[in-house]
Amino acid sequence: MSDEQVSAIAGAGRNTLVLAGAGTGKTTTINGYVTWLINTGRAKPDEILTLSFTRAAAQEMAERIHAQTGHRVQARTFHSLGLEICRRSSSGPVRVADAGRLSQAMQQTFATLQTQDMVYRRLVLSLMPSPAAAKLREWAREPNAGIPADPLYATHASKLIDTAQTIIRHMRANGLTPDALRRLNRARGGRSQDRNEAMIRLITPLYADYMRLLEEHHSVDFPGMIAQAVDHVRSGRYRHAFRYVLVDEYQDMSQPRYQLLRALREQSDFSLFCVGDDWQSIYRFAGGDVRLILDFDHAWADWGLTRLFHITVTRRFKQSLIEASGRFAMADPHLYAKQLTGPNPDARDHSIKALGGADGTELFEALTGQLAKLPKRATVLLLGRYRTDLDLIRRNDRNRLFVPAQGTEDGDDGRLTFADRPDLDITFMTVHRSKGLQRDFTFLLNCSGGAKGFPSAIPEEPAIGLLLPEAESFPDAEERRLFYVAMTRCRKKLFLLVDTTRPSRFVYELRAYCPNALRGVKLAPQCPNCGEALTLRTADGDPSRSFWGCSAWPACAFTRNAR
Repeated sequence: MSDEQVSAIAGAGRNTLVLAGAGTGKTTTINGYVTWLINTGRAKPDEILTLSFTRAAAQEMAERIHAQTGHRVQARTFHSLGLEICRRSSSGPVRVADAGRLSQAMQQTFATLQTQDMVYRRLVLSLMPSPAAAKLREWAREPNAGIPADPLYATHASKLIDTAQTIIRHMRANGLTPDALRRLNRARGGRSQDRNEAMIRLITPLYADYMRLLEEHHSVDFPGMIAQAVDHVRSGRYRHAFRYVLVDEYQDMSQPRYQLLRALREQSDFSLFCVGDDWQSIYRFAGGDVRLILDFDHAWADWGLTRLFHITVTRRFKQSLIEASGRFAMADPHLYAKQLTGPNPDARDHSIKALGGADGTELFEALTGQLAKLPKRATVLLLGRYRTDLDLIRRNDRNRLFVPAQGTEDGDDGRLTFADRPDLDITFMTVHRSKGLQRDFTFLLNCSGGAKGFPSAIPEEPAIGLLLPEAESFPDAEERRLFYVAMTRCRKKLFLLVDTTRPSRFVYELRAYCPNALRGVKLAPQCPNCGEALTLRTADGDPSRSFWGCSAWPACAFTRNAR
């Protein structure tokens, strides 16, 4: 272990936060602390609880601790802890509800209500975009109409039910009913109050059906599991005997998880040791609240002062990428300032390279050309902001150079075989899914502007926003952290596939941090108002009246003369 890791372990107090950058050994620090507690006799194995956010991480932690100490400690996810609390607090069996069946039931209720209730049908149309609502107006007036066989309806109805189910999941995670959500809307809905109220009316019968199914099957749902566990702890139905609780990836903490830890500490206090990286907080859509790590000392002030430690030596990637990614992350002044270093901080390297193209064909050719040059048996990660970013390959691979590896359907979140280099181990996944992973080479497929670019500009459904942590004031704050995660998945080199006609705002920014990486890639001029790319246009088709206009129009109306 490094001196920084040893210092954090030996100096830990009642409230401890260890800020550990990408590739610096967060999990190793957790395991080292558990080993130290057991070997020094400060705690017995059954007095220690370690918490992770995924089952795989919890299992790996348990196995490593057992290998190091010969003892078993409780290594759980927050949900497995919540389920254990629910089961130990109940007089009868507690089943975990089948999420697929709950979803199917809500979809069926949604369809039935539309065919039997004209008021509900009109409500559905009112929440669809205007073109769809106008096209389906006659359907809304028919007394006993079935579900329309219209692709436009199918697309928007599917989005609506998905949104409704997302809202219900967040309501359950936060222990809210439709009436509580209405009160929240009146307090925080702002200009979206009317739309939010319509959405609440849409979900109310779906929520009622959801809760009825839970009661009938005497089951607990995954989203509501932690909220119910909090109630059991606070009521005294569950008692714990932990003296040390350790949390890995603390930057992913949500309010329900935080409330569970608070309830446990209020019942019987313990030392809290948390390891995380605010630069990698990327799960607001799932309830993650970056304020819980940025304001750690305030969040846990009831239990005394916080001891803060930094682990700054990363062995994952090279110095030029360390410097560029660090400057990029710290452009947000609200984050902790950290100066990561590598094993050879004075070494010169070229670990970032942009591959430019004016369209999908050129970008595909740049991708395949670079893959062909990689070392033998290299591991490769193709990253997308969205799953649909794999369309770069699907739409341009006319010779079927890429095929899904055996056991995957179409390459989404799976392995691909590249015909020109079958020795390469290639995997595609979204950036969110890649956190915690590393490969020799990483290709970020989406470095474009626009609604589905990176940063994403897709607007959030306002009713969902009511249930999530408040959005940060710094522009694209979480998208910036997500881009940072993408930058730091490689051991050897990062390749950015850049649409030169409409580059990402982040690419313009990186050009200032690492100009050599953009050498030979000519970017479109950047809009001084919004940061998106400028496009050369003509007035009324007259070439003599050309001008530069913002590609984000009509959101941004900036223009300038092309002469």
